Amino acid sequence: MNIPCPHCGALHWLDERVSSSSKHSPEFSMCCARGHVSLPLLPTPPTSLHELYTNQSTQAREFRSNIVLYNRALTFTSLGAEQDHEINDGFGPPIFCIHGELKHWSGSLLPQQGHAASYAQLYIYDPKSAMKCRMNRNPTLHPDTMQLLQQLLLDNNGYASIYQHAFEILEQFDAPDYSIRLCATPNKYSGYNNLPTVDEVAVIIPGTSNQGDNRDIILSRRPTLRNSDDGKKHYQNLQRISDGHPAYAPLHYVLLFPYGEPGWHWDLKLTTGKRLTLRQYAAFRLHDRQNEFSTILHGGQLLHHYIVDMFAGIDQNRLHWLTNNQSQLRLSHVQGMEDALNGQQDDHITLSNIGQRIFLPSSYSGGPRDMHQRFQDSMAIARHFKKIDIFLTITANPNWPEIKRELLPTQQPHDRPDLIARVFKMKSDALMHLITQKGIFGHCVAHVKTTQFQKRGFPHDHILIILEESYKLSTPTASAIDEVIWARWPDPIMQPHLFEIVKKYMLHGPCGELNKRSPCMRNGKCRFGFPKAFQD
Repeated sequence: MNIPCPHCGALHWLDERVSSSSKHSPEFSMCCARGHVSLPLLPTPPTSLHELYTNQSTQAREFRSNIVLYNRALTFTSLGAEQDHEINDGFGPPIFCIHGELKHWSGSLLPQQGHAASYAQLYIYDPKSAMKCRMNRNPTLHPDTMQLLQQLLLDNNGYASIYQHAFEILEQFDAPDYSIRLCATPNKYSGYNNLPTVDEVAVIIPGTSNQGDNRDIILSRRPTLRNSDDGKKHYQNLQRISDGHPAYAPLHYVLLFPYGEPGWHWDLKLTTGKRLTLRQYAAFRLHDRQNEFSTILHGGQLLHHYIVDMFAGIDQNRLHWLTNNQSQLRLSHVQGMEDALNGQQDDHITLSNIGQRIFLPSSYSGGPRDMHQRFQDSMAIARHFKKIDIFLTITANPNWPEIKRELLPTQQPHDRPDLIARVFKMKSDALMHLITQKGIFGHCVAHVKTTQFQKRGFPHDHILIILEESYKLSTPTASAIDEVIWARWPDPIMQPHLFEIVKKYMLHGPCGELNKRSPCMRNGKCRFGFPKAFQD
């Protein structure tokens, strides 16, 4: 990965270039869309945080292994998501897996009576009291590291001073019905390089006025007392932060954005003048550059959270657009479905049929129409060519040298899912080129491929290959089958390279007494029954 993008400087492999560019003058699209995305690079973090990311000291290693917990203790906002904790069973690399919608929540500047302070409320407290509260909730973390990080954010993060200034203003007015808005206005972030300052506290709005942008972050001194639908009063303590606000990411990922650098928002533009999407923004940030120290790519497990968060935002934005633009979609089957529903007798209509229906077009990847269309296309291929000849699987391997070469000095392969996905994509494309263009199995007349991600986040492809009639495996003889697939050791003398590949990548274990922490171990035994007795 030593070829920089001529537009943004992102490092690439040569095989990642767009097909219309040459090997001598390669251009790349997934980092900056061939120069259409232009964003400032991330600033170098404070020296103490830089050392925690890069040093091999005991404190730095402890920080990197618990970076998610440190970030959670210091964040301004909470994360609302249904996380799957069962998948991290202590074996194999940890991953961050959620179900359903992902949200960021912001609370009042002071806690409800009888409740302990948390999140942004701790930045209003005296630093000693805040430190004590954070350590009480995280007794397994190192106090010296927590103290260092807390002081670092108080000294450098712009939002710490913003929240303190907002609290001081509300203390002066001492009115329960006053609130402060952190506005997401285009002119405030027109330069984008500007870090947040206390001037971001834009306006004080008394009462419950809803004037202003619905993306604004509203800060109140105490939880707001509201009337519920049943007439009872309750405290409205949390407000959802819009993912279109520049503070959405920096308020939560404080260790990735230690200065409070603005994140993506709706007013960012491409060089062409069109709107910059969240996908394009995230792709720009997830690339190495020689002249940038990316705290995001050094984040380890926090990088996993950030990637999932950005993808959830991308998907939720697409769904939001489809919900609000149903009339613009060309859905050929909607009229027939509506006629079928309208033709039902009143006594046969269920409650699930009442309400507004949202139709997802086939252009929405992963939706029912998209999956149904792909399935029908695949079945049409199978009906036309009749017999499928080869079912082939390729799986990502975190020990591929292309991945390990590009890891930062303090990282393991599971710390960089972006590298694993990029290397796998290139190898998958190379394999398909060998099958469809080079004809390593014979002339390929059709193929169907699907890419899936395993439970540990490693991608793999399932490929169905249909060969021309003269190349089909028409006889069940050993020689015909052996030309395609083996289930035995290669000859170490005649085929030493193939022998080493099989020995390194295709053997189970070691497990059992030799490696009790192997991913296959359950209750002290290998769940696959290894070692097994030799068979004739």
